[in-house]
Amino acid sequence: MKIYEALNWASSFLKEHNRDENAGEYLLCRRLGISRTELLINIRESLSLEDQQWYEKKIHEHAAGIPVQYIIGSEWFYGREFKVTPDVLIPRPETEELVQGVLKMADTEFPKGKTLKVCDIGTGSGAIAVSLALENPNLDVYAVDISQKALFVAKENAAKLGANVNFEQGSFLEPFLGKQTFDIIVSNPPYIADEELVGLDSLVKDYEPVLALSGGADGLDCYRKIIRQIPQAVSSKLILAFEIGAEQGKVLSEMAASAFGSQLRSITVQKDINGKDRMVFAVIEKG
Repeated sequence: MKIYEALNWASSFLKEHNRDENAGEYLLCRRLGISRTELLINIRESLSLEDQQWYEKKIHEHAAGIPVQYIIGSEWFYGREFKVTPDVLIPRPETEELVQGVLKMADTEFPKGKTLKVCDIGTGSGAIAVSLALENPNLDVYAVDISQKALFVAKENAAKLGANVNFEQGSFLEPFLGKQTFDIIVSNPPYIADEELVGLDSLVKDYEPVLALSGGADGLDCYRKIIRQIPQAVSSKLILAFEIGAEQGKVLSEMAASAFGSQLRSITVQKDINGKDRMVFAVIEKG
């Protein structure tokens, strides 16, 4: 089978199953270890029988609902390739904006060159923690997750990419309470309301870990728990950064204002590249 014949078959097959037709190109590029440009240049070359059999198997898997990232075992985030498995949420481009916001605020809210202690709550694949550690060497990064399987993936990513991150297993900030305080706390917690889970794309709800998706009846359970723990984890000044659901900015801002009172110096809701409310950034200062 020629490459163009394989691509045409994959495109038609995926379209019939309501999947992204471009996934075929992506999978074949990864299998052959070449770029899309190289794939198109060699489009009339023949696939080996082994490559053809692998390709057909993976196209069927994706048509059945398995996300491409789990099929190939990785996803790109902030310019780096991270290992992903069904034990972790697949990193999203929107979360790169959360990382970017944290890095910017770290530069503006604290003296340059100061070592800052950072905690990434619910680290999953480690994408946020590892990216922060590699982008700013002045960040002393800690990461926590309740899932031991997720931590195995995160630790592997940190080791592979050369990031110095301290990993702990536990629920939210619990492993650090009474032991460690932070200058920055960042989290992309589960924030999907239980009734909304059933409406998610099958690529998400059937394959990504429910533990990383479900935020309780109103999607805000994790934020409540983190906010309750924060007073015990603040040194003197704290940057708090959350990724949120598109309708949660106002209520989360009100929640923070109620919890921190006069210590809440500022709070802003920022939109993502798609124009949806996606991030909340707050600065909390002890009097």
